[in-house]
Amino acid sequence: MDNPIGRVIATEKKPTTVDEFAFWTDSNFILNPFDVIKIEHIKGSFSYGIIEDIKHITDANSFLTNYISSDFGDVNVVAPTLRVGMNYVEAKIIHNTEGIYIPVQSDKKVFLADKSEIEEALGLSNKNSTLPCGYLEMYENTDNKEVLLVRLDPRFIIGPEGAHLNISGISGLAAKTSYAMFLLKAIQDSYKEKEDDSVAFVLFNVKGKDLMGIDLPNDFEDDNEQQKIEKQYTDLGLTPKPFEQVKYLVPNGENGRTASNTHLSQEELDNYINVRKNTKQYAFTYEEDKSDLDLFFTNVNDDTQTIDAIQEYILNGQGGFNSVNDWQGFIEKIDKHCNAKTSPDSDKRIMVQSWWKFRRIIGKTIRHPLFQNSVRGNTTRIAEEIKKIQPNQTLVIDIANLSETLQSFVFGD
Repeated sequence: MDNPIGRVIATEKKPTTVDEFAFWTDSNFILNPFDVIKIEHIKGSFSYGIIEDIKHITDANSFLTNYISSDFGDVNVVAPTLRVGMNYVEAKIIHNTEGIYIPVQSDKKVFLADKSEIEEALGLSNKNSTLPCGYLEMYENTDNKEVLLVRLDPRFIIGPEGAHLNISGISGLAAKTSYAMFLLKAIQDSYKEKEDDSVAFVLFNVKGKDLMGIDLPNDFEDDNEQQKIEKQYTDLGLTPKPFEQVKYLVPNGENGRTASNTHLSQEELDNYINVRKNTKQYAFTYEEDKSDLDLFFTNVNDDTQTIDAIQEYILNGQGGFNSVNDWQGFIEKIDKHCNAKTSPDSDKRIMVQSWWKFRRIIGKTIRHPLFQNSVRGNTTRIAEEIKKIQPNQTLVIDIANLSETLQSFVFGD
């Protein structure tokens, strides 16, 4: 865009630096924080800056000057003398076309950047960035508005080079959750057609039924809202459809009440299992999961390492644990070790008091319906389902209605 919108200003007290500068602009010209602007620089280069703050100043020495000129606070008085005022904008340098990063010079012209220039300044033109993550709007509420598709390099989101992703926002609005789901949907769509690469998802539902219907179509208030949202998705190169190939795992329930450990109603769970046929209940068996007992003690202070000793004792099959094949037998064997007269530990290497502590922590939890003698029918093990996961499949594990201890155990498993 060739028309300048202002000029760089530098004073004795407010100089430009390699990182920051300011420029004046028309008081009625609309700019917004985070807009990108272009600045003339030396050797025919251009620097790009991102707006951080916009301020308006006048020739008044203090706020009191304005107050006095309004007849000591009469809001209806028109001041007899107009104040000389101006807007000035504070910005931060983010890029230079020739890699020159000395301070921009006073009185140099400042321009709005066009779409290609904004992409260059923000690094959006990287050929490896193929994953759509949303769009930016520059110069909102003006005739110069620009909308830019933003793509990320998927190697830095998923895979062996994947990094931690932070999503910030106001608590309680579900906006962070919604964006996380949007990004996962973008990943699924982006990898759907790839023959040489694939992706799959394991999601944990931790609040209510938030993620227990991600394969169902959205409800819209009216057709206009639906068309608007679907257009946003298609403009980003995404399909306006729910997640595909979704499988749900919900905690095993008590006998006769299979939905007792999930926020799904019994009717909903029956529909998921018997009609939609995309849901199973998960459980833990003694033979397969006894090696994970340490997950119950991650937050337990064990300075003397007696808990570790008990776990090693159990896994080595000592004290009759080699003959145990279910959780009920496991609890009964622990009860015997808690009694000095019936303890099979003839060497008494582990004190009875330590067995009491072990039983106190683990006993009540082991009696939960999650811990079964075997898995059959619609009951399965999480580990087995993850082993069978297919490209582009989404596995949702429901832990929302479990205690904190059980949630930790499931996640650790």
